[in-house]
Amino acid sequence: MSDFRGKNIAILGGSGTLGRALVRELANTGVRRVLVFSRDEIKQLEMMEAFPSEKFPMLDYKLGDVRDLPRLKEVLEGMDYVIHAAAIKHVVMAEKNPGECHKTNVIGTQNVIEACLANNIARAILISTDKAVNPVGVYGRSKQEAEKDWLAANETTSERFKVVRLGNIIGARGSVFEVFEKQRESGVIKVTHPDATRFCIAQEEAAHFIMNAISSETFTTLTPDMSAFRVIDLARKIAPECEIEIVGLRPGDKLHEEVGGVSSSSILIS
Repeated sequence: MSDFRGKNIAILGGSGTLGRALVRELANTGVRRVLVFSRDEIKQLEMMEAFPSEKFPMLDYKLGDVRDLPRLKEVLEGMDYVIHAAAIKHVVMAEKNPGECHKTNVIGTQNVIEACLANNIARAILISTDKAVNPVGVYGRSKQEAEKDWLAANETTSERFKVVRLGNIIGARGSVFEVFEKQRESGVIKVTHPDATRFCIAQEEAAHFIMNAISSETFTTLTPDMSAFRVIDLARKIAPECEIEIVGLRPGDKLHEEVGGVSSSSILIS
């Protein structure tokens, strides 16, 4: 893992589940400053309560949006590393709002690239998704374009941009894990397809992998080893007492995901 002592790190979209996991991972590294940048003031306030300044004096919070280039250039001044996790991620909402998804995931990413270059950021990580591989929906296509723009920036400058591609983060807001827990109260769990499979990774594993990726000399797409599960099996495990309702694949959904030439259907948890 890279030596973070005395470093300044910005986490864009940092008030989400992954941002919190990264803060926990960075807490004892001797990092000088961790900038949590996001547009959701409520989640930032909740994060301030969860990570009190007495124990986490390195944390700093700034409101803003990756769509706002001048703001990005301002807040990234003095940063050493940038982790770009800000995105519109919900598949259904992306399908219903393709223009807004493009503004955040593509144009916003281009803004982050420009702000990183303007501030001479040493290393910058884009957090992407398995849905960017052979995408079928708005969200996946937007992240595929963001990945290409991000890595292309290495062609015009000294190499500093790399991509980390993840699957479902266990317990993340809006993830299938959280959705099933909420549906459990109704007695019915809605599953898109009986054969649908997905990759998954624990929050701590994802954060640890990202931090190691910062020091990696590979300036391309990095993917951690991930487990995979059948969505219907997960539903039965989370809520064995509930009825399963098959609702069909939604626009933007795939039956199986892919990373590194491996399908989620081929490495199922037994």
